[in-house]
Amino acid sequence: MTNRSPQTMGTATDVGLKNFMVGTYRWMAVAMAITAGVAFYGGQFIKSSPQLMGILFNPFMLLGFVIAIPVLFGAIGRKVHTMSRGGMMAFLFGFSAFLGVFMSAVSLFTPGMVIAKIFFMTVAMFAALSLFGYSTERNLSTYIKYAIAAFMGYVAISLLGAFFPALRPTGPLDIIINVVALAAIAFITAWETQMLKQTYYGAQGNATLMQNLPIFGAASLLLAFVNMFNILLSLFGSE
Repeated sequence: MTNRSPQTMGTATDVGLKNFMVGTYRWMAVAMAITAGVAFYGGQFIKSSPQLMGILFNPFMLLGFVIAIPVLFGAIGRKVHTMSRGGMMAFLFGFSAFLGVFMSAVSLFTPGMVIAKIFFMTVAMFAALSLFGYSTERNLSTYIKYAIAAFMGYVAISLLGAFFPALRPTGPLDIIINVVALAAIAFITAWETQMLKQTYYGAQGNATLMQNLPIFGAASLLLAFVNMFNILLSLFGSE
């Protein structure tokens, strides 16, 4: 048997990690295309049905959306070790379409040039944060609880404003809240990338986990991307 040097093993691991991450972003790109397609065509369909618009875009649907996401991710996360590849793909594509339905409001009420501008801003920011999360040696988990708490505060304020429009923040306060939320989702994005890298090392030798983690990670990163897009749209969406 030929003995492999530590350098050779390290190189093999790095190549495997890069392939793992590229696979994750490839799945994310496919899922993003589904979200965009459903948002566009769903928006056109909803535009022709004001009654449907009233059903979809109301505070209770928004509350259900917010509750459904952690429940869904928690349920799938517990089964990621055992689910079939087809099951994971169904989860990713179904979740992408689910996001697209709620993003259809953007295609309805936002000019195409503004959407394009914010999309490219989001891509640039997301790429920079993912690169940081991938390359940093600092353990981001130390601070993640603060970022999650800040973002959940933003979600709670958004829900409160949806149910009680008179309490919706405006002016400088609204800008401050969105900036804090943007900083929070930026940190969460970098942390999720770092966690993907760490779970890759822990999943080696488990074929099912190695094929499912990129798909699950793609769904998580897509959610971060959509949140980032919406916050940037709130801050810089005016023409």
